[in-house]
Order: sequence, then C-alpha cells, then structure tokens
Amino acid sequence: MAAAASPTGAVRHGPAAGWRNAAAYLQDPLPYLEGVARAGAVTRVPFPGHHSFVFVSDPELIRRVLVDEHASFVKGRALRAARRLLGDGLLTSEGADHLRRRRMIQPVFHRAVIEAYGTAMVAAAERTCMGWRDGTVIDVDAAMTDLALDIVGKTIFNADVESEASEIRAVLEAGMGVFHRFLLPGAELLWHLPLPATRRFTTARDRFDRMMLELIRSRQGAQPERPDLIDHLIALHDENGGGRLSEQEIRDEAVTLLLAGHETTARALTWTWHLLTRYPEVASRLQSELADVVGDRPATAADYAELPYTQAVFRETLRLYPPVWALARIATRDVTLGELVVPTGGTVIMSQWVVQRSADNFTHALAFRPERWLSGPQPHPGAYFPFGGGPRLCIGERFAMLEGVLVLATIARRWQVTTLDSTTRIDARFTLRPRGGLRAQVSATPEAHRQTGGTWAS
Repeated sequence: MAAAASPTGAVRHGPAAGWRNAAAYLQDPLPYLEGVARAGAVTRVPFPGHHSFVFVSDPELIRRVLVDEHASFVKGRALRAARRLLGDGLLTSEGADHLRRRRMIQPVFHRAVIEAYGTAMVAAAERTCMGWRDGTVIDVDAAMTDLALDIVGKTIFNADVESEASEIRAVLEAGMGVFHRFLLPGAELLWHLPLPATRRFTTARDRFDRMMLELIRSRQGAQPERPDLIDHLIALHDENGGGRLSEQEIRDEAVTLLLAGHETTARALTWTWHLLTRYPEVASRLQSELADVVGDRPATAADYAELPYTQAVFRETLRLYPPVWALARIATRDVTLGELVVPTGGTVIMSQWVVQRSADNFTHALAFRPERWLSGPQPHPGAYFPFGGGPRLCIGERFAMLEGVLVLATIARRWQVTTLDSTTRIDARFTLRPRGGLRAQVSATPEAHRQTGGTWAS
C-alpha cells in the first residue's frame, strides 16, 4: 500500500529522511502517527539504524500481527529495553519462557482471586474521598496516581506503601526520562555513557530494587490469613518440573504489577474525569446508574456486573485515551502485510491512539459515547486493543477493569470532579499523561452530605 508522503508530510523519504522522521516522531508522536495513518493503512517509514518501520492501522492486519501470526513477532525495542527496570517478567519475556510464566501466573489472576481484592479497591477510594474538602482544587492526576498506588500496595503486598511512594515515583519518572532513547540508533551504547538521565535512572532503580527485595523476603514463610499477590507468587509451583519461582522471578513479576499496573490505571481514571467534565449528560447517566445499583452503601465486586454503563464509561475512556498508545513488534521472519513485506528484523508499529479514534472504525469517533458499548455492533477486535491482544493480552485486564469501575462507583457517588484546564496537553511517553498534571475542583454531591452529615464539606 501507500509509501508516499502523506498530505501533512508526515512520512519523509530521500536523503536524511530517517533522521527527519525520527525527529518529528520524538517531538510529538501522536499527531505524527495520525499523519502516517493518512498516508495509508500500511506505510513503510524510514527510521535511522533500523531495517524498516512499518506503521499498520488496518484492524484486520493488526489482528493478524497480534493473534494469527503472533509467533512470527517478538516485542519491540522499548519493551526489550524495559528489562533494565522490569526484569524478565511476563511483560518482557518471550517464547517458551513467556509461555511458562503465563501458565504459572494465570491462577493469580483467576476471577475469584481478583474479585477478592474489590474490598481493598473500594477502601482505598474511600480514603481518597475522605481526604478531599468541598470546593478544593486538586491535581486529579496526582490524586489518581496516589490512589492506584495505594490499591496495588494493598493487593500486591497487603501493605501500606505510602512511605515508599517517593521511591516508586522516582523510578517511574527516571524511566520516563530515558524512554524515547530506545528508538535511536546505538541506543544500547547510551547506557554506557555517564549521562545525567542514565545516572538518575540507575540510582532510582537500585534503591527501588532494595526496597522490593526487602518486601519479598519479609513474606517468605509467612502464613497470612488473606494472601496477597506476592503470597500467591511465592506459593506458585511449575507443574512441568521447573520448580517454584525464584526470588528474582518474583521480584520481576511484582515490579511489573506494581509499576505498570498502577501507572496505566491511574492515567485511565484521570482521563475519565476529564471526559465526564466535558460530557455532563454522561456524568448524569453515570450518577443515575450508581444511585440505582449502589445507593448509599459501599460498592462491591459483586456490583461490577450490575453496572454496565459504568463499565462502558471506563471502556470508552480507554478508547479515546488509551494509556498504552502504541505497540511495537519485531518480525522474526518475512511477513506480508497488505502489499508490503515486513522483513526479518523489521518493526511493526500499531497505535491504539490512531486506530481507536478513526472514523473508519467508530461512528462519531472523537465523541465520548459510552452507549456504543451497550448495544449495536461491536468493533473489529483489531480496532479496539487497549490491553493488547492474542496470547500476549494483558494478564491484568480483569484487575484493571474491576479497579476502574469500583473507583468510579465510589468517588462519583460522593464527589463531582470538574477539571478546570480548558486545554490539556498530552505527554506521550510510556503512557498518555496530561502534561503538568490536571487541575480539578471537587464538589461534594448531595449523597455525600447525606452520608457524612456535611463533614466532608467542612
């Protein structure tokens, strides 16, 4: 298919084209990817130091890459480099090792196990609510980050990680600071140079690792009444003779769950409040469902199935503001996609941001319409993939959906969260973040006043 320049000039060819494409992408990746998609459903883009980059925006071809021919691809450069922080966990492992890990860890994410964490999710959201006062202006992005960290702390470690929150934030920010270098030629060499960003990352990661190993070692041999995810990981045994997970393997999985899990869900919740402010009719319908189903009692995991509109609100946010906004796969053999051949070693890029906002895939594509998930034809599997797809579908999807719905059910019944920034710039690094945070005013709802006698407003 098309390989010529798009109407916006997104795809450049000729001398030094690779460097010019890379510079344009690194400067502002989202509009750059949108421009590439306008050049064709499958577009080859020169990048420096690579066999080729092939951008794919056709849902059927995306499904082929993620599902039908998944064995012909491995993870992209960014996730390979993420091993420096995440280790060889489920997110970064490949091949037989990935299959072994997924089979072992799958029971940890059984429906009954995940639903048991619903109480901790609601309790954390309640604590967030109790810390707000009527009319206060907050950074709702920071608040959702703290809340999501509270939740993973309680569910992964059954512990209060507030004292370690600064180290967790430090390693995340340091990781974000070096993220884009993974696309550059010779990126591996950059790790050996005494660059400030590299030093900050290494220092933060080492402190974080010491903290994680201390937490894991403190749980060895414990017999908790309510096992958390670490307890489940310690108890796992490989039925194929591989033995139990080693301390390092437990660390790698726990780090992935802690960092990737809270970062992505926090961003999704932040953008949900952003959208609810701009679509008050959606917020009103959400409130009505919560009043009918939850009423004045705490939400529970059992409410999840009875809250289809709340689920739809969260799914629609994931469509418009997918925390993970692009996936990369490297071909292990020559693969034909449309009219192009991706050579062995070539990189395929698929962007949730582009595909999930395309008018070719969704009616009123840029509008926030949760009702699209309640009835009518559902999108092509390759047109909606906020959690990835195929055998590498995010193992935490059920956890994230339950968390998102229960947090919304808890906060929206008590607070109206009104974002105040008329324009919000997006910082597209590892996840989609609002640049500089997102200011919001919190106003106690009549339900909150009834439940607390107005104490939250004081």
